[in-house]
Amino acid sequence: MHDPPPISLLYDRLFRQVDREVWVVTAAHRERRGALLATWISQASIDPQRPYVLAGLAPNHFTTELIEASGCFAIHLPPVDRAAEVIEFAIGSGRDRDKLAGRSLRIGATTAPQLDEFSWRLECRVVARLDGGDRIYFWGEGVGGSIGEGTSFAPLTEQQLVRAATPEQLDQLRTNRELDAGLHGPWFERWLGEVAAGASRVVGEIDRD
Repeated sequence: MHDPPPISLLYDRLFRQVDREVWVVTAAHRERRGALLATWISQASIDPQRPYVLAGLAPNHFTTELIEASGCFAIHLPPVDRAAEVIEFAIGSGRDRDKLAGRSLRIGATTAPQLDEFSWRLECRVVARLDGGDRIYFWGEGVGGSIGEGTSFAPLTEQQLVRAATPEQLDQLRTNRELDAGLHGPWFERWLGEVAAGASRVVGEIDRD
């Protein structure tokens, strides 16, 4: 019998078999605006009469900060043929450059900027959040958006995005992931300690000014 692989290797390889959709998440607060790529986006209800989504975002990301401040965000589902352009939303930080500069935007029922170039999108108002250590989980109620024309839409996935990246972009993505992991480790350990002590940080209201 072979010894089982280390749990870290098992965990990593297991979830690399899953090819999740890539979403462009946007948010704004006052004069600041930002965007990032996320794969931890899912339905939070199977009933279309309750149009809620769940978004898991890293606490250190600029767009997460904007969602915390504004209480709203928009999610966009890009098509597979936009992979080479979409990856730019994952490079660098919105603190250093405006990732939405030069793009056609619109504002709907919230302050979250919506990208006209992606016709499949949903804007959401945050109704609750959960601090999960290395992720902040936002429950958002869908309040507007757009449905794309046609029936042949194929959403972009994580593995397709990686295949479309240049070697330089892949290096940057790996560097970003390593930096994030280094930051998130202590936060996650502290969170585990608080959970073990009986703490639960579920917040139903987002402070906004």
